Amino acid sequence: MNLRQFVKYWLWRDTTHHGEFAALRQLMTPDFPRIVVDVGANDGFYGSNSFPFVARGWRSVLVEPHPKVFAKLQKLHHARPNATCLNLACAEKSGTFPLHVGNDGEAPSTSTLSGDPELLKMRTKGMIMVQVERLTDVLATQQIPPDFGLLTVDAEGMDLEVLQGLDFSRWRPRLIITEDYLPKFPAKSELLKKNGYQFQTQIAANSIWTASEIMPLA
Repeated sequence: MNLRQFVKYWLWRDTTHHGEFAALRQLMTPDFPRIVVDVGANDGFYGSNSFPFVARGWRSVLVEPHPKVFAKLQKLHHARPNATCLNLACAEKSGTFPLHVGNDGEAPSTSTLSGDPELLKMRTKGMIMVQVERLTDVLATQQIPPDFGLLTVDAEGMDLEVLQGLDFSRWRPRLIITEDYLPKFPAKSELLKKNGYQFQTQIAANSIWTASEIMPLA
């Protein structure tokens, strides 16, 4: 954590990389549902788009498949009664699938379910088998209400597949922020627009989308 990041954390509990927290807050009305679901939560802190809301007491469901990374996530939030940590991944179908292990340490943040050769160049040759669930099933099991506040997705090239596993006729998060994988961005955009979401802004690799009834950024 550099000095700028430390100041952001100290003053606002903001762990986002590029001010995503401030942009999301601008889009939140006083009656905004205080529920966040984070798919690809990593350790729950470094560069986290969900931590600022978890730290403010929001009900949270935090999904992370890599067991060593999950252990850090669970340790960070074990004392928070409103935080539920799940050791699994999300995609368009359920099952047990190989997670390609990232090359950024023993508890890597860049592991992916994707078999895209371009993505695999940045991973080790190691794989671990992980449980994968559709986001729809996770939300149902956790009894998340249809109108919840924020969905954040950082799934290392699998943002489209995560959203394909969400039944938008049953759940309609008011805000969605995803880390984009450019080859899949057109398909993801089409999926979100078809389901009544509007693109609001791009912040580094993250795009922010709002349900159509949310006012756009000024």
